[in-house]
Amino acid sequence: MTLEDVYAAPGHLIRRAQQIAVAVFHEEFEGWDVTPVQYAALIAIRDRPGMDQRTLVKFVAIDRSTVGTMLKGLEGRRLISRATPKNDQRTKQLFIRPEGARLLDETRENIARVQERILAPLGKEQRAFMQSLAKLVQLNNDLSRAPLRAAK
Repeated sequence: MTLEDVYAAPGHLIRRAQQIAVAVFHEEFEGWDVTPVQYAALIAIRDRPGMDQRTLVKFVAIDRSTVGTMLKGLEGRRLISRATPKNDQRTKQLFIRPEGARLLDETRENIARVQERILAPLGKEQRAFMQSLAKLVQLNNDLSRAPLRAAK
């Protein structure tokens, strides 16, 4: 294998695309102090109020080893709250707080710009590859350390 082979390898290209996507996200969200994973978690919590941490891990494909720290940070910033239901003291239900809902509402244009900037270099026909990428991710989902179990 040569360095050119490395540059053309699917894993390398996907990793580079992720690096670029995260960089664009941080540029567009400057001043908001939120990461792409935190943003996805806030959306999931808003859309499924009362879900527990294990469900969030599945819906957003977050690594279980880091989700607790992430949620503690979101809770500390008053973006979410956690509540213990009376019938299950081991579970923490997750709820979006007004500050979290406001962040999502006020950054709608930011996230739209992120998606557009990532795809901007491609023409309409070239953007069709997103369907193939989605299929690749779906068919290899179980190989992930944090497989996605999409919300229904």
